[in-house]
Amino acid sequence: MRNPVTSVDGYTKGMAAIGGSVSVSSTLAPRLFFRVFGLPTEQATPGAVLGWRLMAARTAAISALAARGNATARDLFLPVQVLDKAAWWWAYSRGELPRRTTLMAAAASGAIIGLDVLRRANQTELR
Repeated sequence: MRNPVTSVDGYTKGMAAIGGSVSVSSTLAPRLFFRVFGLPTEQATPGAVLGWRLMAARTAAISALAARGNATARDLFLPVQVLDKAAWWWAYSRGELPRRTTLMAAAASGAIIGLDVLRRANQTELR
């Protein structure tokens, strides 16, 4: 069964823009991305960069499909970002991420979560 294509609302465009920009920046310039997010550049090991790029590829795919009106991709934003947010805070609680990195990552995923909650609430009101 094919995923239904829907019109793209402003909330989805915002989620796709945030997800896409973080994905592109972490893929094209991982060392700069690490610095901006407060990670020491020496932590930009090949394994760490691969992990960030895999997460970026996932988020870029969801963002691109959602921006084109794919309803399934749009609906994936919330569960994926909730899991990411939990992972950030878990890593922080174990001392594996600095506070700045955790806060910046949590802010990006939190913005997407907020937009998706608003989108879902607005969608419910229209029914």
